[in-house]
Amino acid sequence: MLLRNSLEPSACPLHHSGCLKKQLLISQMLFPEKFHKDTLYDTLLNFGSRSNSFDKSKITREHLVLGCQSDLYLYEVHQEGRLFFFTHTEALISSGIAALFSEVYSGETPVTILTCKPVFFDQLSQYLSIGRVNGGESLYMRMKQISVRYLKSSD
Repeated sequence: MLLRNSLEPSACPLHHSGCLKKQLLISQMLFPEKFHKDTLYDTLLNFGSRSNSFDKSKITREHLVLGCQSDLYLYEVHQEGRLFFFTHTEALISSGIAALFSEVYSGETPVTILTCKPVFFDQLSQYLSIGRVNGGESLYMRMKQISVRYLKSSD
C-alpha cells in the first residue's frame, strides 16, 4: 500500500522517524485489514472521547482554531525543545480527528512538525466530509504556525 510505504521511518530523514512511526500506528488502527467504514467512525469517536487533560481555562478566542466547522481549541506546552498539543471540541468525530493530530505531533520538535506531513490524514480524508477535512487542515496549519513561533524565539 502506498500510504504504508510513505510512512516507513527508513524512507525519511531520521528526525521524522518518531512522527512517522506514530502515523503508521494510527493508520493501522484506523484501517485494519478487515476495514469497514462504520468501524472507522467508531474508532474516531473512541479516540476523541479519551481524556487529553485539556485545561478548560484555555477555551478562549486566542486558542480557537479558525477554519473549523465546530469550535476547536488548541494550545501547546513547550518543554525541552519539544511541543505538546492539547485540543478540545464538543463535536465527537472532530474531537477524534483533533486527538489524532495531537497524538502525532505532541513530543516533536518544531522542525519536525513543520516538515513531517500528516500523511495519515491523506488516507483518512477520503472518508470525511469537506468540512472535517478543512478542519483537519486548519488544525495542522495552526500547529505549524505555533512551531514557527518557537523557531523564531529560539533564534
